[in-house]
Amino acid sequence: MALVVEDGSVVAGANTYVTLAEFKAWADDRDITYGTDAAVTAQIYRAMDYFERLQFIGNKANENQPLQWPRTEALIDGYYADATEIPTPVKTALYEAIVVEAAGNSELEVQDRKTIREKIGDIEVQYADNSENRKITPALQYALNKIVQPALQVLRV
Repeated sequence: MALVVEDGSVVAGANTYVTLAEFKAWADDRDITYGTDAAVTAQIYRAMDYFERLQFIGNKANENQPLQWPRTEALIDGYYADATEIPTPVKTALYEAIVVEAAGNSELEVQDRKTIREKIGDIEVQYADNSENRKITPALQYALNKIVQPALQVLRV
């Protein structure tokens, strides 16, 4: 299946917000390495699987659109995003999700139990009580902060 990019015009069959070339240019600007085109394309699909499960700010612009964006009433940095385009913070967050996926730290993977103590021969490991059971990816979380509903936010309908 080919990447079909949503540009804000509610593209039929859209399955991503970024092209392969856009991701590679963004990664090149930041000296981030990536694999073959086929590998990156698969990582874009996988990152989109995660991304589309998130609860975003605002509302879908059209009830029949295949993806979560474009959106109306999406307030980003004090301004409403145009409902006929994909805002830069959305693309940036997706780029970061692709990087996380490529690094093998998928947000979709099963989380292992936390290790309290493990001993093999003379080697012993014990993790702090508050240690995470997966790698923390601050760049992704920072990028998502502007476009995702805050946890525990109460909405009036």
